[in-house]
Amino acid sequence: MVAKADVQEFFKAYETIYNDAIAGNADMDDVGKMYSTGFVSVTPAAVMVGENGQQLKDIMKKGFEAYRAIGSKRMTCTDVSVTSIDQDHCVAKVQWSGDYERKDGSALTIDFKVDYLVERRDGRLKVFGWIAGDEQAEFRNHGLM
Repeated sequence: MVAKADVQEFFKAYETIYNDAIAGNADMDDVGKMYSTGFVSVTPAAVMVGENGQQLKDIMKKGFEAYRAIGSKRMTCTDVSVTSIDQDHCVAKVQWSGDYERKDGSALTIDFKVDYLVERRDGRLKVFGWIAGDEQAEFRNHGLM
């Protein structure tokens, strides 16, 4: 089974890489190493599948630039629960707390949850999918977009 402690450690590392990316300091190869060879993204907007490679790194880089543009400052992983699927797969329910700065300079924190599909591949944990709510609507509701 994938140990809860290992998944928690993985998402703390994910948090660090994510925050480096928001700050514009991430090595996109490090970002890519967090994901499996293929993945599925499920949001209210669409269900998409993709492969890990240069295209993913380019999309992620643009995504981090967009987060910076709306005032993203920091993401904190506040809780991780794990539901095992089998010996090498699990669902990680990750609670995030995002710190933002509005255009008027006021601070804002938005808490949200993402369900990640995680696998152990070649001895390392990797994300092979995620299911998330409508973050664009949340950003609009809070005046960030």
